[in-house]
Amino acid sequence: MTSPRRSNSRDEILQAAEWVVCKYGAGHLTLDAVAERAGISKGGLLYNFPSKEALLKAMLSNLLERFDADRAQVRARPDMAGEAASDLKSFVKAGFQEATDREQVSAALLAAGANDPALLAPVREWHASHFREFATGKRHPARVLLLMLAVDGLWFNELLRTSAFGPDMKQALMEEMLRFAETAV
Repeated sequence: MTSPRRSNSRDEILQAAEWVVCKYGAGHLTLDAVAERAGISKGGLLYNFPSKEALLKAMLSNLLERFDADRAQVRARPDMAGEAASDLKSFVKAGFQEATDREQVSAALLAAGANDPALLAPVREWHASHFREFATGKRHPARVLLLMLAVDGLWFNELLRTSAFGPDMKQALMEEMLRFAETAV
Protein backbone atom coordinates (compact mmCIF):
# COMPACT_ATOMS: atom_id res chain seq x y z
CA MET A 1 0.00 0.00 0.00
CA THR A 2 1.34 3.45 -0.89
CA SER A 3 1.38 6.31 1.55
CA PRO A 4 -1.07 9.15 0.93
CA ARG A 5 0.34 12.03 -1.09
CA ARG A 6 0.72 15.36 0.65
CA SER A 7 -1.98 17.87 -0.14
CA ASN A 8 0.33 20.38 -1.80
CA SER A 9 4.03 19.66 -1.68
CA ARG A 10 4.88 22.95 -3.46
CA ASP A 11 3.25 24.94 -0.65
CA GLU A 12 5.01 22.83 1.98
CA ILE A 13 8.34 23.40 0.26
CA LEU A 14 7.71 27.15 0.14
CA GLN A 15 6.82 27.15 3.83
CA ALA A 16 9.98 25.17 4.59
CA ALA A 17 12.06 27.65 2.58
CA GLU A 18 10.57 30.58 4.49
CA TRP A 19 11.27 28.78 7.76
CA VAL A 20 14.93 28.24 6.81
CA VAL A 21 15.34 31.92 5.92
CA CYS A 22 13.59 33.07 9.11
CA LYS A 23 15.53 30.70 11.35
CA TYR A 24 19.02 30.88 9.83
CA GLY A 25 19.01 33.87 7.47
CA ALA A 26 18.83 34.26 3.71
CA GLY A 27 22.47 33.27 3.25
CA HIS A 28 21.68 29.79 4.57
CA LEU A 29 18.91 29.02 2.11
CA THR A 30 20.10 25.85 0.42
CA LEU A 31 18.15 23.19 -1.42
CA ASP A 32 19.43 20.61 1.06
CA ALA A 33 18.21 22.63 4.06
CA VAL A 34 14.80 23.17 2.48
CA ALA A 35 14.42 19.51 1.54
CA GLU A 36 15.34 18.45 5.06
CA ARG A 37 12.88 20.91 6.64
CA ALA A 38 10.12 19.88 4.21
CA GLY A 39 10.77 16.22 4.97
CA ILE A 40 11.35 15.27 1.34
CA SER A 41 14.28 14.10 -0.70
CA LYS A 42 16.34 16.61 -2.62
CA GLY A 43 15.05 14.89 -5.76
CA GLY A 44 11.48 15.59 -4.64
CA LEU A 45 12.36 19.22 -4.13
CA LEU A 46 14.04 19.41 -7.53
CA TYR A 47 10.95 17.87 -9.12
CA ASN A 48 8.93 20.87 -7.88
CA PHE A 49 11.67 23.49 -8.18
CA PRO A 50 14.47 22.54 -10.60
CA SER A 51 16.87 25.14 -9.18
CA LYS A 52 17.40 27.48 -6.27
CA GLU A 53 16.49 30.34 -8.61
CA ALA A 54 13.15 28.66 -9.39
CA LEU A 55 12.50 28.26 -5.66
CA LEU A 56 13.33 31.92 -5.00
CA LYS A 57 11.09 33.06 -7.85
CA ALA A 58 8.25 30.98 -6.43
CA MET A 59 8.87 32.42 -2.96
CA LEU A 60 8.63 35.94 -4.37
CA SER A 61 5.52 35.12 -6.35
CA ASN A 62 3.95 33.64 -3.25
CA LEU A 63 4.82 36.77 -1.28
CA LEU A 64 3.18 39.09 -3.78
CA GLU A 65 0.12 36.88 -4.16
CA ARG A 66 -0.37 36.78 -0.37
CA PHE A 67 -0.16 40.55 -0.12
CA ASP A 68 -2.66 40.99 -2.95
CA ALA A 69 -5.00 38.43 -1.35
CA ASP A 70 -4.75 40.25 1.99
CA ARG A 71 -5.45 43.54 0.24
CA ALA A 72 -8.50 42.07 -1.51
CA GLN A 73 -9.79 40.78 1.83
CA VAL A 74 -9.37 44.20 3.41
CA ARG A 75 -11.07 45.89 0.46
CA ALA A 76 -14.04 43.50 0.70
CA ARG A 77 -14.76 44.40 4.34
CA PRO A 78 -18.05 46.18 4.95
CA ASP A 79 -16.24 49.19 6.46
CA MET A 80 -14.49 49.74 3.11
CA ALA A 81 -17.70 49.80 1.03
CA GLY A 82 -18.16 53.13 -0.69
CA GLU A 83 -14.90 54.47 0.74
CA ALA A 84 -13.09 57.10 -1.24
CA ALA A 85 -9.65 55.78 -2.12
CA SER A 86 -10.51 52.24 -1.02
CA ASP A 87 -7.71 51.00 -3.29
CA LEU A 88 -5.13 53.03 -1.38
CA LYS A 89 -6.66 52.38 2.01
CA SER A 90 -6.69 48.64 1.45
CA PHE A 91 -3.01 48.83 0.46
CA VAL A 92 -2.18 50.72 3.66
CA LYS A 93 -4.17 48.37 5.89
CA ALA A 94 -2.76 45.25 4.24
CA GLY A 95 0.73 46.75 4.52
CA PHE A 96 0.32 47.19 8.25
CA GLN A 97 -0.94 43.62 8.58
CA GLU A 98 2.06 42.33 6.63
CA ALA A 99 4.53 44.42 8.63
CA THR A 100 3.21 42.81 11.80
CA ASP A 101 3.80 39.35 10.34
CA ARG A 102 7.27 40.30 9.12
CA GLU A 103 9.04 36.99 9.25
CA GLN A 104 6.59 35.07 7.10
CA VAL A 105 6.20 37.89 4.63
CA SER A 106 9.79 39.01 4.30
CA ALA A 107 11.55 35.68 3.92
CA ALA A 108 11.09 35.47 0.15
CA LEU A 109 12.22 39.01 -0.52
CA LEU A 110 15.29 38.71 1.67
CA ALA A 111 16.32 35.42 0.14
CA ALA A 112 15.89 36.60 -3.43
CA GLY A 113 17.66 39.90 -2.92
CA ALA A 114 20.55 38.28 -1.09
CA ASN A 115 20.96 35.62 -3.74
CA ASP A 116 20.51 37.69 -6.88
CA PRO A 117 19.15 41.26 -7.04
CA ALA A 118 17.96 40.60 -10.61
CA LEU A 119 15.36 38.24 -9.14
CA LEU A 120 13.62 41.29 -7.68
CA ALA A 121 12.44 42.42 -11.14
CA PRO A 122 8.91 41.05 -10.49
CA VAL A 123 8.75 43.09 -7.28
CA ARG A 124 9.69 46.24 -9.19
CA GLU A 125 6.95 45.51 -11.75
CA TRP A 126 4.46 44.74 -8.97
CA HIS A 127 5.17 48.13 -7.38
CA ALA A 128 4.93 49.92 -10.72
CA SER A 129 1.62 48.26 -11.58
CA HIS A 130 0.15 49.12 -8.19
CA PHE A 131 1.27 52.72 -8.53
CA ARG A 132 -0.34 52.92 -11.97
CA GLU A 133 -3.52 51.35 -10.59
CA PHE A 134 -3.70 53.68 -7.59
CA ALA A 135 -2.66 56.88 -9.39
CA THR A 136 -5.12 56.52 -12.28
CA GLY A 137 -7.80 59.15 -11.87
CA LYS A 138 -6.30 60.60 -8.71
CA ARG A 139 -5.76 64.35 -8.40
CA HIS A 140 -2.48 63.91 -6.53
CA PRO A 141 -0.39 60.98 -7.83
CA ALA A 142 2.59 62.13 -5.73
CA ARG A 143 0.51 61.52 -2.59
CA VAL A 144 -0.18 58.01 -3.81
CA LEU A 145 3.54 57.43 -4.15
CA LEU A 146 4.20 58.91 -0.70
CA LEU A 147 1.72 56.48 0.84
CA MET A 148 3.25 53.52 -0.95
CA LEU A 149 6.72 54.56 0.19
CA ALA A 150 5.51 55.05 3.77
CA VAL A 151 4.05 51.52 3.82
CA ASP A 152 7.31 50.16 2.40
CA GLY A 153 9.31 52.11 4.98
CA LEU A 154 7.32 50.67 7.85
CA TRP A 155 7.60 47.19 6.36
CA PHE A 156 11.39 47.50 6.03
CA ASN A 157 11.76 48.86 9.56
CA GLU A 158 9.82 45.89 10.86
CA LEU A 159 11.76 43.53 8.62
CA LEU A 160 15.11 44.78 9.90
CA ARG A 161 13.75 45.00 13.44
CA THR A 162 14.85 48.63 13.63
CA SER A 163 11.38 50.02 14.25
CA ALA A 164 10.96 52.04 17.42
CA PHE A 165 7.19 52.02 17.04
CA GLY A 166 4.96 50.22 19.49
CA PRO A 167 1.43 49.07 18.69
CA ASP A 168 -0.15 52.40 19.69
CA MET A 169 2.15 54.42 17.46
CA LYS A 170 1.64 52.01 14.56
CA GLN A 171 -2.12 52.39 14.96
CA ALA A 172 -1.77 56.19 14.99
CA LEU A 173 0.45 56.07 11.90
CA MET A 174 -2.02 53.88 10.04
CA GLU A 175 -4.92 56.17 10.91
CA GLU A 176 -2.96 59.19 9.70
CA MET A 177 -2.02 57.41 6.48
CA LEU A 178 -5.66 56.48 5.88
CA ARG A 179 -6.66 60.14 6.28
CA PHE A 180 -3.87 61.11 3.90
CA ALA A 181 -5.16 58.58 1.34
CA GLU A 182 -8.40 60.54 1.15
CA THR A 183 -6.48 63.63 0.05
CA ALA A 184 -5.13 61.83 -3.03
CA VAL A 185 -8.54 61.38 -4.69
